[in-house]
Parts: sequence; structure tokens; C-alpha cells
Amino acid sequence: MPDIRQSKGLAMLYHVTLDELVEYDFDERQAQEMIDSVSEKAQSRVDWNKVWSKKYPVLASYQQTVRTEDYAPALRQLLARLRADYGYSETDALLMLKDILTRVWQGRI
Repeated sequence: MPDIRQSKGLAMLYHVTLDELVEYDFDERQAQEMIDSVSEKAQSRVDWNKVWSKKYPVLASYQQTVRTEDYAPALRQLLARLRADYGYSETDALLMLKDILTRVWQGRI
């Protein structure tokens, strides 16, 4: 196991992530602890699209090929309906819509 102070340099030298360098086995409990430990202010500074596009490259490129404005009106209507029907905040309605889309994609609904 490399010294923590040398890990970042070693990962860069070998062109691997820190997780790959130490073969870290990450579980759900640890993920929750990590999420809980990061402040809202710190989270707001993260470019989440950039972070997730490393795993899902389509997130970095679809804006150049997909006419997102064609989908925006229908999505705005769905968000407004969730807010009006259930009194959710804009953020909560967005999170619910994301979850609904995921469940549809997974074939659960």
C-alpha cells in the first residue's frame, strides 16, 4: 500500500485513478459517509457533468448533437406538474423525475 502522500503522484505517473492504484473496494455505507461528509458549499463547486462524463462520455458530447431544446418544454411540464400536484420544491421535483426516468429505463415501471 503506497504512502498516502505519494499516492496522487503514483496514480498520475501510472495513468490510473487512486482507487485503481490501491484497488479500493467501495461499499454503499462508505459512499453514504462520503456524501454526508461533503458540505453543500463544496458540492456546489463541483462540475458534476464533468465528473460523471468520465464514466459516461456521452454526457460531455450530447449537447453538440442532440437538440435539447426540443425536449425542454415537455420536461418543464412534467416538473411543473410534479410541483403542482404534490407541492414539491423545484429540486425535489427534478430528483423525482430523474428517479422516474431511471425506473422506466430499468423496466420497473
